[in-house]
Amino acid sequence: MVKFTGILVFMCIALANCCEAKELDAEEHKRPDVYTAHHSPDDGEVPIVYVWVDEIFKEIPDDSVARYDALKLVASLQGLVNRDAPRMLIRFLEGEGQGGRINLDDYWLQITKEQWKVLQHTENVRSLRVVLQRFKEFYNGFVLWDPAVPATANVAATICGVEKLLPLRADSPLLPFLQESGFETNKGRNLCGLFTGAESGSAKCDAYLWAKREYLDKGKCNPALMAFYIDAYSQQPGKPGFHYRDLPNSMVTNHDYFIANRAFFFDLLAWKDELPVDDPAQSPGTDYETLVALLNSQYHQNHGKCFTSIGGFVSWDLKYTNHGAAGGLHEPVPTEWEYVSLFSRYNAFLDADALGLACLTNASAYRHYPLKKKYSQQPRPALPPLENKHYVLIYMGDYDSAAWLSRHVPLFWDDPNRGTLPIAWAFNPNLSDRVPHVFDHFYGTASPQDWFIAGDSGAGYLNPNLLIGDRAGSGLPEALELWVSHNEKYYRRFDYSITGFVINGFHGEMPLVIQDAYSRFSPEGVGMQLGMEKSLVNNTPFLRHSSDIYPDRNHPEKAADQMIAFGKAETPQFLIFRWILQSPSTMKKVIAAVQERHKGDDWVFCDPYTFFGLYRQYLKKNKTGFMFRSWSEFFDKLSCNCSAKHIR
Repeated sequence: MVKFTGILVFMCIALANCCEAKELDAEEHKRPDVYTAHHSPDDGEVPIVYVWVDEIFKEIPDDSVARYDALKLVASLQGLVNRDAPRMLIRFLEGEGQGGRINLDDYWLQITKEQWKVLQHTENVRSLRVVLQRFKEFYNGFVLWDPAVPATANVAATICGVEKLLPLRADSPLLPFLQESGFETNKGRNLCGLFTGAESGSAKCDAYLWAKREYLDKGKCNPALMAFYIDAYSQQPGKPGFHYRDLPNSMVTNHDYFIANRAFFFDLLAWKDELPVDDPAQSPGTDYETLVALLNSQYHQNHGKCFTSIGGFVSWDLKYTNHGAAGGLHEPVPTEWEYVSLFSRYNAFLDADALGLACLTNASAYRHYPLKKKYSQQPRPALPPLENKHYVLIYMGDYDSAAWLSRHVPLFWDDPNRGTLPIAWAFNPNLSDRVPHVFDHFYGTASPQDWFIAGDSGAGYLNPNLLIGDRAGSGLPEALELWVSHNEKYYRRFDYSITGFVINGFHGEMPLVIQDAYSRFSPEGVGMQLGMEKSLVNNTPFLRHSSDIYPDRNHPEKAADQMIAFGKAETPQFLIFRWILQSPSTMKKVIAAVQERHKGDDWVFCDPYTFFGLYRQYLKKNKTGFMFRSWSEFFDKLSCNCSAKHIR
């Protein structure tokens, strides 16, 4: 997203189905074109178990650690239970709806069961004992992770997916509860005391390197999916035990999808020049070297024939950045870009679940939702005559995260003013792997004023500049053509032809060869974070964003003045403004404020297809091929273009 700016916006406002883990040939490495719904045995007659997490919390010890452990246990069980068919949902996540706070799991259940027969019948379960007993045939025991080595919580998640075990903290307050209930908690694996730092100088990295050898290198993990989620590191390491102030942002409910798909879990620092706050005794660069080893192994598991989707995001508020008490050396935005750069070099992209809206529930069940082979948008509008006006496109993002996309639908998609003005919804189409039901809902309820474009970089957030050349020293073959074919599939399925915001981080303008590639799957337009060699390539217009705008719904005139300030005297002029987590109602107020200040009609707010269509005409009329904006201008406007997921 450039996520960090976005996350800060959020805080201010608030104040796959992937390849199987085996040696695959080239054809098998391709992501499936069609989702197949795997139904329950009686195709809707057997009720889906609906686990009420708040009721489970009443049954277990009244302790934040116990709640964390129980939630991690239930989410992991859910991944195993839903591996080949939807059998279990959890009721946990709350969010904002048009009428105030709502339960988002209830919201999506009510929407999807109308279209999906397998969800017609549900059975409420309010007991951890009951749900563990109900699905006992789906797991083989427990894996005890070592609280002295928080990384083992992630290693345990990897083991869960491969060996069908359930994770438990070795000293969890749940242990007596489970043992008294008849569960054999000593049956399975025990990770305690296995990792001391003898191999790498870091117990944390030793744990990941062991897991790499045992699971990743042996082809037991999914070659097209990884999970980048925070381990069991405490927010307050000076206090005894672990402190989980915010269970949704622990992101353990996100694990179910990745466990169902046998993903490899990790949480490591990408910078080479600092010591991680969660493991300061290691030598500088040990985390980085371990992460590179994981990514390299992942690449060789898929033979470089498909991209790896990495769910998650840097835990910027807890570690790895200099934000607050996180203890790192680097700013959040450069840290985001450093991770994206590193992942891109190894053919991986982010499904960027970032703090604030990071929590996602029930993806292991909804991944079976039957998508259509093809979705169509509204017919492209006829282009009006090109006039001497300011043409404006408002990019509504950031939705390069399945969690962010799913959680804000009830608030923004259900806004009463949606449908009253043209909106470019920037929904990364690869998110349909985890939340296909959300896309089906969008297309089924879109108004004639709702338009869909790709968000950050296309079908996955990466840095395309690192798909060519020496790839920052990775030594891997170029992957630009693979990126084209990857995007073509998703764009074709969802009738996309515009990419709203390509992020190059600190790797400079987009070279012509990459522009050419984007023109093949995004022929009607590309919005840019930075500059590019030419503004028109193969009849595809490229245009850099003007600014990020953070409207205050109570003072829309401020955002209006910001936008107007970017306007120039000469016309026509084309402006793209990136809005993060904003509602149609706020957008309507700001547009009204702009038009109030310009009593004429010289500021025109366009749908994305009209905008880029007129921009193409303008470029051809003026024979303008070059529109590179200088680095000095970039740094002058860094507040807009560092647009990261920090506070979306």
